[in-house]
Amino acid sequence: MPKPSPKHPRLADRDYEILNHVKRYHLSTREVLHALFFKESELNAVTKVTSRLVENGFLNRYSLDSEKVYFVVGPATAKLYGISTKKCKSAGPQVLVENFAMLQFCCLGAFPRERLLIREIEQKLGTLSGKHLQLGKHYLDTEGVKPRLAMMRIDHGSDPAHILRRARAQIEASVKHPIIAQLVKQQSYMMAIITSEQEKVIQIQDAILRQTWPLPFRVEAVPGLTAILAANLQQRLRSSGEG
Repeated sequence: MPKPSPKHPRLADRDYEILNHVKRYHLSTREVLHALFFKESELNAVTKVTSRLVENGFLNRYSLDSEKVYFVVGPATAKLYGISTKKCKSAGPQVLVENFAMLQFCCLGAFPRERLLIREIEQKLGTLSGKHLQLGKHYLDTEGVKPRLAMMRIDHGSDPAHILRRARAQIEASVKHPIIAQLVKQQSYMMAIITSEQEKVIQIQDAILRQTWPLPFRVEAVPGLTAILAANLQQRLRSSGEG
């Protein structure tokens, strides 16, 4: 992604890489930033850089769970790139789970993946209209014989039967679009289900095998999702108690 011009005097090349990454994934964490941009350094090197970016308004920092934080773009970045300052706010519980799970799946998995921007998909496939397509939740899966456009669905703690009912409804809605239908026919489209525990992965995979599907699945557990789901549950319980 090209850097904004003119170059901001307070930003180094790596700072731009970090900001572009946070824009793409809507949030990031110290652990992910360390894995991507600070492999040769200790974790405190990430803290020094993110603290500077927060102090200068390029990142905003919020609580992820009781122990960790996450970063979103700050007002200086919104101004620099001409994006809405709404992107600088903390994420709601459901959005936080979704974006965190996709971040972990793409950036800390066994295979390198990259969440695709809507414009990147449409550059290849043309304009795709319809919120039901959820284009912002896609990546290019390159782990099989051929690359496939893949949609990510996140398990918020449901049982496998419910997860697959929702997955089937999503597939049926998506294939109504002729371009997606053609990709499915060409075996160039798939779905990735992201969950919290390896035991749940096995349960979902077993449930998938008991049904017939028009496309393949990838099912993976990502680190840290269990804690985020637990924190959200505690927050909902506190909110209901206060009400």
